[in-house]
Amino acid sequence: MDRSRDERGQAFPFLIVLLFISAVLAGAVVTVGRAAVERAQARTAADAGALAAAGADPETAVDVVRANGGELDRLVQVGDRFRVITSVGEAHGAATARRIDPPPIVGTGARAGLAPAMLAALARADELLGVPVPITSGYRSIADQQRLWDNRHTNPYPVARPGRSRHHAGLAVDVPSAFVPRLLGVAAQSGLCQPLPQTDPIHFEICGSR
Repeated sequence: MDRSRDERGQAFPFLIVLLFISAVLAGAVVTVGRAAVERAQARTAADAGALAAAGADPETAVDVVRANGGELDRLVQVGDRFRVITSVGEAHGAATARRIDPPPIVGTGARAGLAPAMLAALARADELLGVPVPITSGYRSIADQQRLWDNRHTNPYPVARPGRSRHHAGLAVDVPSAFVPRLLGVAAQSGLCQPLPQTDPIHFEICGSR
């Protein structure tokens, strides 16, 4: 009797079973991974949607949630609080935000709506440079950011999703590209940082504001 042939015959079905189990496990890992991504995306969309509802017209929450890859399932307002429930695939996310009062208008012109910390940093830069720092974009509302997001394909620089920009808090400014080298010369002394020097060199924020 050829024992080795018999053993090979017994091993073949065993290998088939192992391959089947491996395929099932691999499929399960992919499914679990996709579900985790969808849950995270749903939470992100809910956070952005709640902030949009609290900081602007609640109807903008629909566009903001979609801009963050989700669908708005429910929006409930109780007093000054907004509860948003979103879905991405089979996953759901929820977030609550309290109505945000618009920042005080303490600046003027292009600096209107900027946070006091940003106004102070720009004032230091003005003094060091001997000329005012020109601002092409300062404070932005959620609605302003939504318009930029909708037309991002025409923008040579990256555009943050609505609800995720430092411009909303008045802690970021954009300057003309030709002025960037001059501002960089005094940025560190002024408390200004350039977080994306390669992809968004015109964008400056208050250092440590993230």
